[in-house]
Amino acid sequence: MPYSTSTNDSVSDAARGTRQVPASAEERLAPEDLAAWLDERAESLAERWTDAIRDQRSGPRGPMDRVIGDFTLRLVRFLPWMLGPYREMTEPLWIRASELFGSVAARRGLAAGEVIEEFQILRELVIRDLYRDPPLDGTLPLALREILRLNRGIDRGITHASVGHTDAMFFEFFETDREVDRNPDALAREVLDQLGMISDEAEQILEHARAMESAN
Repeated sequence: MPYSTSTNDSVSDAARGTRQVPASAEERLAPEDLAAWLDERAESLAERWTDAIRDQRSGPRGPMDRVIGDFTLRLVRFLPWMLGPYREMTEPLWIRASELFGSVAARRGLAAGEVIEEFQILRELVIRDLYRDPPLDGTLPLALREILRLNRGIDRGITHASVGHTDAMFFEFFETDREVDRNPDALAREVLDQLGMISDEAEQILEHARAMESAN
């Protein structure tokens, strides 16, 4: 009776089946899913970031300290945009907003290291949430590329916040408009106006890019 190879063939087929999808080809979380996850928790992240910043500082709060809540929310709103197809368009605005954050930190009397510490809080909060409440309930593994891209964006924010702080300290010696210095409320309003212009510009860029995509 000839020897049958059906059993061996079945084993080989099963073995091939376990190897047909290599680990590198495993389905990963899409960038838009991570962006949506960040967008959904933007207000929560901003609120916790604001609380952490205020908890670090003691003493009375001036007008510049009171703009922190606006700053954190608008900065957090940038994070989803840096993960999608519009990141190259919005990153320059993220840099401008980060530099403005550093400039405000100088006006609040913070040292250079302190503004870096405040911005680092954002990274810590995002990482904590990724582990505690991952996107899509953790049903898909995170894509390393997107995590590195997000981390790089926050790194650039930290770097340019430090640049903004340094520039503010430098130009303070050469300012000619002392009226704003004597009126902290006016300066706070000016900062909020600048922040609003940056956010509006980002929205306009995104709206135009989406319209172009739809037209094509």
